[in-house]
Amino acid sequence: MANYAFFISERYLKNNTPFGDNVDIKDIYPHAKTAEDIYIQEALGTALYERLIDSLTASPQNTTANETILLKIIRSAMVWWTCYDALPFVWIKIRNIGLVKQSGENLETVSVQEMEKQRSILKEKATFYMNRLKDYLCENSNLFSEYDEGCWNCGDLSADNTRRNSTDMFFDKNVPSNEYEKFYKKYIR
Repeated sequence: MANYAFFISERYLKNNTPFGDNVDIKDIYPHAKTAEDIYIQEALGTALYERLIDSLTASPQNTTANETILLKIIRSAMVWWTCYDALPFVWIKIRNIGLVKQSGENLETVSVQEMEKQRSILKEKATFYMNRLKDYLCENSNLFSEYDEGCWNCGDLSADNTRRNSTDMFFDKNVPSNEYEKFYKKYIR
């Protein structure tokens, strides 16, 4: 894949998260990139991830209606994972003298415990939207052929399509075992 595109814009990020307009986007975008690589690509799998990037970077942009719906769901998860990953680095900076906390006039820095509480709230939101993304992909896997595990190369990530709900399973002895294997690969693995 030669192209790269962010799934979220600066405006989208600032309009949909606690990051205010005064936060320097240069401090945030490295975390948006890693959030996309770590969380979003894992959920989509490399093949579908690359398909979406190619659709976004095509000239003119050629996202399908199904991809547009999927991208909206991705963006909801993406902004919260970006906040979660960026928060410690917005709070503490790495400078040539070491780690420093920035503070200005009339500002009070928060404690590590308060920051961790905020991160747990951000993670809850990110996980909620990530589960919506995974559910949507599982329910609509027929719309995205790349989401099928069978089309990935060994070096690519496989989609993490584990479901958040657990259930007891009953296997009918009259169903051929290869049908269970298909079910297992699609929903459990």
